[in-house]
Amino acid sequence: DAWPQGGARLLTVARLAPQKGLPLLLEAAAILSREVDAGRLTAFTWALAGDGPGREQAAERIAAEQLPVTLLGRRSDAPALMEAADIVVQTSLWEGQPLTIQEALRAGTAIVATDVGGTAVTARGGAVLVDPQAQAIAEALRTLLSDPAARSRAAERAREAARRLPRLEDLSAQLRQTVLDLH
Repeated sequence: DAWPQGGARLLTVARLAPQKGLPLLLEAAAILSREVDAGRLTAFTWALAGDGPGREQAAERIAAEQLPVTLLGRRSDAPALMEAADIVVQTSLWEGQPLTIQEALRAGTAIVATDVGGTAVTARGGAVLVDPQAQAIAEALRTLLSDPAARSRAAERAREAARRLPRLEDLSAQLRQTVLDLH
């Protein structure tokens, strides 16, 4: 189980590389963890699916600070994990057109993402966008964790945005048109 401790289920699917903002994720988890300890926020577990060069350093900080973060390693079931999550979180420092955001929209889960690169365009209004700062990420998550109605509205916005994503037929038609335009 990706969330063995119970409580709210947060999920990040990312390569554990510098551009994915792992220190931001861990700092936001630390901020929220202190709120749980103080009784101001319900318990949560933040599952992190992915592997990469930042794994060892992340594991050390998680252990040292007893953060409620579980490193899942590389997974092939990201869409199913997203469907099971309460909130999908992207903490990237830079992005192109993030595929994980498209997958999260299709999963119909509430999304919190840093407003970097092509994230806003890709999210199509279906994600809560924040500055790439731990405090901003933690505040957006605190709102969604403590207000089920807000989380439900965020999930509905994700489902609406998913309906506006290009379908395979749209991409196919676009490619055909491009080939015709070239000739």
